[in-house]
Amino acid sequence: MIQRIQTVYIAIAVLLTVACLCLQIGSFDLEGLTVGREYNLWIIDEAGKYHFSTWPLFAVLVPSAALGVYTIFAFNNRRSQARMCLFNILLIIGWYILYVVYGQILPGDVIAQSNFKPALFASFPALSAIFYILAHRGIVADDKLVRAADRIR
Repeated sequence: MIQRIQTVYIAIAVLLTVACLCLQIGSFDLEGLTVGREYNLWIIDEAGKYHFSTWPLFAVLVPSAALGVYTIFAFNNRRSQARMCLFNILLIIGWYILYVVYGQILPGDVIAQSNFKPALFASFPALSAIFYILAHRGIVADDKLVRAADRIR
């Protein structure tokens, strides 16, 4: 049923993912001055020029959000709903791997000799993963409950 608590968890996870897509996830600082701002799709340098070198971050979170919305409406098949929650968690782990790569290892080609500072909004996918874990636990518990009720009949 769509009114289960798992649906609320998945909806919160999707909202956090979409918010992370739209907000700044980091900045590049050089001697106390911000020389660049990182978003999921681009980096804006101090001159206002957009560098689209971080598009893979965007390319991972968009399917995660879309799959989350689909997961909400896949309530008839609890097993596939649980698998989709786990797949979303894997996508978020992949996003964090890319986030570290683009924040720490590859900023030299865009903004030279600057330090990367993660923003608070970069924690939204981690919160989203926690909500997917909670939803997965609820889905598995519901599946066990339905199976136990079927055995009694």
